[in-house]
Amino acid sequence: MTNHASSQSPCYCAVLRKAARRVSLIYDTHLRATGLKTTQFSLLAELSRGRPTPPTMNELSEYLVMDRSTLGHNLRPLLRRGLVVLQPDADDGRTRRVTLTAKGAAKFSEAKQFWRKAQLSYENAVGKSVAVTLRNALHDLTRLDAS
Repeated sequence: MTNHASSQSPCYCAVLRKAARRVSLIYDTHLRATGLKTTQFSLLAELSRGRPTPPTMNELSEYLVMDRSTLGHNLRPLLRRGLVVLQPDADDGRTRRVTLTAKGAAKFSEAKQFWRKAQLSYENAVGKSVAVTLRNALHDLTRLDAS
């Protein structure tokens, strides 16, 4: 990679967003054969974690560090395809829980092989050590207080 320090934005957010779009493109390219986008794959992955109770919409948006409207936008195609369902909570009918269907679990299982190829492609592009270090640093950023 070429160092363009003098021409890059001083804004951390802008550079992170550009990098995220570039990395998403790598994953979207590999996942294309499954009909899933990276955001949809991430939702299925989060829902497949095997929690004792499926997450509510609010919990899922918190886990993914995503606002509710964006979550709804990303869930709609998965709902239409029958990969997830919204079910009323057993204790509070006003609360809906997002549940992975058997069809969704099968799609996630299929997509994991393409995701693994995307992982390798990314690691080959930046180096395994850099990829792991960057992932860990970015994971820590997800815990920052937004204020």
